[in-house]
Parts: sequence; C-alpha cells; structure tokens
Amino acid sequence: MKKHIYTLTGIVAIASLVLFACKKKQDDTIKPDYKEDATGTASNPQPNNVTVTGTSTVTNPATQNSSIYVGNAGWSNLSCISTNSLSLKSDNGTTQVTLNFVQPPAIGGPFTYQVASSPGIGVVAITITNAPNQPAGTVWYGRSGTISVSSTTSAVNAVITGTGVSCVQSTFNFPQVTLSGLLGCN
Repeated sequence: MKKHIYTLTGIVAIASLVLFACKKKQDDTIKPDYKEDATGTASNPQPNNVTVTGTSTVTNPATQNSSIYVGNAGWSNLSCISTNSLSLKSDNGTTQVTLNFVQPPAIGGPFTYQVASSPGIGVVAITITNAPNQPAGTVWYGRSGTISVSSTTSAVNAVITGTGVSCVQSTFNFPQVTLSGLLGCN
C-alpha cells in the first residue's frame, strides 16, 4: 500500500510540474497587430496626447516677385555709420534694408563685393524686412548680385550694380525680391 501511495504521489508531483511548466507566460510587450484584432481605440493609445510623425507642410506666404529701389525719396539711414561700422541700414516706412560686412569697408574705392548669405572677405550679406508688395514680417536674404562700395573718413556709399541683387526667403527660392539703388551715409 505504501508503494502505491508513493507511486501516486510521484505521479501527481510529476503531473503538477508538467502542468506548471507548460503554462503559457503572459507577454505584455507592445507588438504590431491588425486593426481588427487590436483592443481599445486601435489608434493612438493616448488620444489626448497627440503625437506627430513625419513632416508638416510649410506654405510660402509670398506669391509673386517684386522689386525695390532703395535710396530715392522717402528713404532714410537708420544708423549713419562711421568707417568703423559693420553695417549700412536704410528704411522707408516699415521696409528696412541692411548690408552687413565682416570688417569695416576700407577707405577709398570703389571696391566690389559679392552678395552671399553671410558676410566674408569681399562678400556682403543683405537682408530686407517687410519688402513692398510682399507679406508683412517676411524677411528676404540676398542670394546673388554685386555691390560697389566707396568709403571716406566721413562717408560710406554702397551702389548696387548690374541687374540688382536677387533676394529670397530662408526656406523658399521663389518668389524673389530684386533690390537696386544705393545705400549711403555722409
């Protein structure tokens, strides 16, 4: 009888071990699934915490080319620079044109500067804020063109040569604003 009790107890113990060993473990990890098989909203698990994937489309506020002639009637110099200044500024109402140099223009001239996005040796950067016939608040950056600069101990003059300076927005190459004329300070 004892033999049967030991055998029966052994069989129950082995059966218990097999049952517990074969029990499927619960997997709580996030894994892809079909929408039909998903539980809950089948979308964002946190609908009140919106997440954005990809990129958003940026629309250009400007739609047409325009041009500016700086330096004629109505324009004034905001900061009459000395020969040691790194910028020339001129405004007409809310429109402002700024030329930035990497170093003060040398006395004499005329010296030719190329227009680029940032100033350097022989390179000048131009920005236009609130160009006429363009959306308010838009800033335009000089992309190409040539400036001729002459300087004395009491005056600096920058003349836009050729067909003018082509200016674009930082994120869009169209439309363009063409800048012509001159900026000066005496």
